[in-house]
Amino acid sequence: MAVKCLEHRELCPFCHRIALKVCEYTQPYPRVEAYCECCGYRSYDVPMKLSKEIFYKILDKLARKEIGGVCLDDRCGSVDVIKLLKEGRYTEYRCLECGAEWNSDEILRAMERVKEAQKKFSRGEDPKNILRAQEGECPLCGWDIGHLHEGYAVEIKCPVCGYHNEFIEEFPEKEPPPEVAERFPKAEEVG
Repeated sequence: MAVKCLEHRELCPFCHRIALKVCEYTQPYPRVEAYCECCGYRSYDVPMKLSKEIFYKILDKLARKEIGGVCLDDRCGSVDVIKLLKEGRYTEYRCLECGAEWNSDEILRAMERVKEAQKKFSRGEDPKNILRAQEGECPLCGWDIGHLHEGYAVEIKCPVCGYHNEFIEEFPEKEPPPEVAERFPKAEEVG
């Protein structure tokens, strides 16, 4: 089943013509692909390459966060973590370095989601069926991370499990010929 995109035309960052066909997809996670019909500029994202070893590293990292051994946020990475509350298996933590707060149940849910993805991966399922997410959610662990936008691409960098995508921009080597460029409206000059 092909996933349909919400398609519209925008200004190309290379040739400055309104010829950039932008496709916004919702499956398997919100993402954007763009292709200029005038000059050939292209922008798209590539999911993170997953392997058995990468899954083990991610699960090990999440396990350390679940017991409060390291800060929830990889950008901080501090080991100055205190327990705020402990009731049975449930524990709440705070990082003294960056102030991040989390609890063991949230991390356990993220670990379960990663383990489920690992099972599907080991069965040889398509990564597009494994890495599914809603807007602002990590496609691997499900953490609410928000998404950064760089040009037309959607960048995903999860500070909890480390999942990230790579976005690629392909620029043409030369300007389009005048007869091709004339078919597409030029951007209006400001001023």
